[in-house]
Amino acid sequence: MEVLSDAYIALFATTMLSAMAISAIHQTRLSIADSCTTSECSDARFSSTWVCLTAMLAVTLALARVLGPVQVSPAEGSWLLATPVDRAAVLRPRLGLVAAISALAAAVVGSIASTLAGFDPPAIGLVAAAAMASGIAAAMLAALAQPRGGWIVRILAWLLGTATWVALVFIASDVMPSAPTSAPWTAVTGATIAGAIWIGALGLVIAGARNLSRIHRNRLVPGGALLANLSGALAGLDLTMMYDILVAQKWLIRSTVKPVRSGPKGPWALVWRDVIRLRRSVPSLLILAGAVVVPYLVHAVDLRTLVVLAGALTLFVTGVPLCSALRTTSRNAGLVRCFPMPAATVRGACLVVPAAVTLLWSLAALPAVHAGTSATWAASISIAVAMGMTALAAMARWLLAPPPSYAQSLVSSPAGGIPPGLAFSLLRGFDVLVLATAPILISPTSTGAFVSLLLSAGVLGIVVRRD
Repeated sequence: MEVLSDAYIALFATTMLSAMAISAIHQTRLSIADSCTTSECSDARFSSTWVCLTAMLAVTLALARVLGPVQVSPAEGSWLLATPVDRAAVLRPRLGLVAAISALAAAVVGSIASTLAGFDPPAIGLVAAAAMASGIAAAMLAALAQPRGGWIVRILAWLLGTATWVALVFIASDVMPSAPTSAPWTAVTGATIAGAIWIGALGLVIAGARNLSRIHRNRLVPGGALLANLSGALAGLDLTMMYDILVAQKWLIRSTVKPVRSGPKGPWALVWRDVIRLRRSVPSLLILAGAVVVPYLVHAVDLRTLVVLAGALTLFVTGVPLCSALRTTSRNAGLVRCFPMPAATVRGACLVVPAAVTLLWSLAALPAVHAGTSATWAASISIAVAMGMTALAAMARWLLAPPPSYAQSLVSSPAGGIPPGLAFSLLRGFDVLVLATAPILISPTSTGAFVSLLLSAGVLGIVVRRD
């Protein structure tokens, strides 16, 4: 009876949450349809579906390459795959699970994107079906490339990511094809295209299942270990720990770098090491530079009041890799004590390069900020600088936040006893983002930017000087 009760609760909760999500998506579609009155907005809305699908495929390939996609736990790799067993029989259920998860995620993305774009129900179904098959095909392609290290998947993921970025630039520049006044395809044509994609996906599934016996154990265990570590960090609601795990995995794959000697002394030595890290992290810089299109895109879809918030959020998410030194010093108190300078000086030096890059990024987004706020150019410059300062303060708050303390008294919750502050750890960084952008959203003037700068500077001073 207890199992039936748990199953009923899970089914009821899933149904209720799904209904709430569908209702929210429908209301969002109606509000977008009411506010999107210009032809530029309609064109961007129509094109966003295909951009979302392309981005979904790029993310699927990237995640599949990081996690395997086929993977086993270290225990299974040591005692099961080391024996003369048919590893294809062991890995086949895992391949099926990967295909199912990819199909479900792709179907959700395709249906939401087509719904918000204003497609009719038959077109939404066809887009969701085609997206589901495309997600399966991407995952199976990664499984086929897994025995050879997945370099083909990496190149394809970067190509799809570049195509997504180019499409976003076209949308922001209003050079995308005009949205059709009627259905862009007939039901028969759409079903034919979706069916062809499904046939190709099924062919890749069969090829991937036959290829399982060729995957070496060394290609299977790292993904399982990484997934276990990420699950443990997520169970503790520690997103910074998840970030540390992903960074460690990245440099473990790269394994070696070319050492660079000499340089300045004192705090500037830490700044110089950050400059060297920028040379070693070109992909992170490319992603950060490409993300500058987001404020222009938000302005293109007639969401001008959200340009500053979207820009600060984008800079916060894509700028975290710039703060590797800041994160390292925050996690290793013993390392900080080895420096012949106070801890606040060490952290301040680790923020010099991220501050310079965020300033350049903010100035690159200046035209979008000026058009979105309708302020003077002088006020727009101060608003753009405040936007970058807000993102920098949010990054510092997120990276320098102390881990949950299990030495204090636990707080009672429906999930059991939890440390104080654990429930709000997911909001770290985002709370500063909302707090510091609120003055600009309320008053997009030099005064609002000045208040935002004061709030961001106060947060930076607190988190940098904290013991």
